[in-house]
Amino acid sequence: MRKIALISLLYLITCTFSYAQVNIQTLYTKNNEVTKELDKAYYVRLVSIPDQNTKDTLVEEFYLSNNALKLQGKVTNISGTKFKGKKYEMFENGNLKSEQMYSNYSEQIDTAFYYHQNGKIKSILYYPFAIDKKGKYKIEEPLYLAYADSTGKILLKDGNGFAVSENSYSYEEGNYVNHKKQGDWKGHFNGKRYTFTETFIEGKLISGITTDSIGNKTPYDSITGWKEPTYPGGIRALMSFIGQNYNYPTQALRAGVHGVVEIEFVIDKSGEPRDFKLKKDIGYGAGEAGIRVAKKMKKWEPGRQRGIPVNVKYLLPIRLNSAR
Repeated sequence: MRKIALISLLYLITCTFSYAQVNIQTLYTKNNEVTKELDKAYYVRLVSIPDQNTKDTLVEEFYLSNNALKLQGKVTNISGTKFKGKKYEMFENGNLKSEQMYSNYSEQIDTAFYYHQNGKIKSILYYPFAIDKKGKYKIEEPLYLAYADSTGKILLKDGNGFAVSENSYSYEEGNYVNHKKQGDWKGHFNGKRYTFTETFIEGKLISGITTDSIGNKTPYDSITGWKEPTYPGGIRALMSFIGQNYNYPTQALRAGVHGVVEIEFVIDKSGEPRDFKLKKDIGYGAGEAGIRVAKKMKKWEPGRQRGIPVNVKYLLPIRLNSAR
């Protein structure tokens, strides 16, 4: 009987070997997309897998413009995304951007420091945690200890005051009372294509309204605002569909190959899966068969952010076992 299952795996780009240590190098664009084209790359990630003389897997990222350090830390996976211990991030000008602490299970814990590009402290957050008898971490909501603007003026202290939260995708600002969002907040996301206003009471989102570039308004709340894309019937239905419709290539059966095929695709704003790419293959036509079955999937319920349907990239790993 053929066995087909879905699992989460990793995507590797380039491996180089130095003595007994394995180094995995991956190029990324400014939007954190993997690329193999050097002229499109913004930074490189180097994951150093330990040999018998070392214990930790290390990850470092470097800006390609000036070879300056972008990120440094220890990780628990070979793609360099699950951190443990201290993680440091740097601005392109060499100034420290952030300093964070992670548990051995890649959960953010303890005190985190964030900086403005000019080197002045921006914010300090504390991530409360407890460790049970089995060594598992229980993580609570972070506490906002301090926030200051780029001139050094303190706007929030001990969880009370005004703060700004921003990244390359979104911006939001508002007030905290006793470490919880309170009152009216505002911001924008998706390249400023959308603006929003939100109302909070003791950290709970009561209501929000997103406005697009031509003035259309979409109301939402804590339930309707954020949703992951879902396949009709849920993940079990998706697993069942793949298992029933994947056609094992004859050459793969004859060769007795087994392993993982990974199919990446986008679930667009209308819920249609598109832009299929073979991210990991085991040969003998197994990957192409994965693409074919993925293209037969039904229309999904699209993902939403602040009530707005958005494109979401999805990775579909398929484990194959030719045993009958």
